[in-house]
Amino acid sequence: MTLLHLTSRHLVGGTLIEVTGELDAATAAQLSTYIEHEHPKSELPLVLNLAELTFMDSAGVHLLIDLHHRQAGHGAALHLAAPHERVIRVLDITHVSRLLHIHATLGQAVTAADLIDPEAVSPRG
Repeated sequence: MTLLHLTSRHLVGGTLIEVTGELDAATAAQLSTYIEHEHPKSELPLVLNLAELTFMDSAGVHLLIDLHHRQAGHGAALHLAAPHERVIRVLDITHVSRLLHIHATLGQAVTAADLIDPEAVSPRG
């Protein structure tokens, strides 16, 4: 049985979702439902941290394409952060890497999405 572990953080200007495990036909619906719940405002940027995603099949590729189109349709972007080399290989082979915003690090993805971590902003006094 494949496992997928998901956590999210609402940042100023969008959402960051950490995806850990395997994204395949058995777990793609889980991620899709999670995103709908945690990121209901598709007009805001979405960052998926894929650093701990160790496997992805065609169901995962299709989900990322759908997410990209959903975000773009609302004038926002989907950013993928630090995907594992096995995930990058799948995205490259399918040429989907040309469509998506892929960043080598989480910091680069958050910066490109123009998100701000509220914990990093000190209150004004």
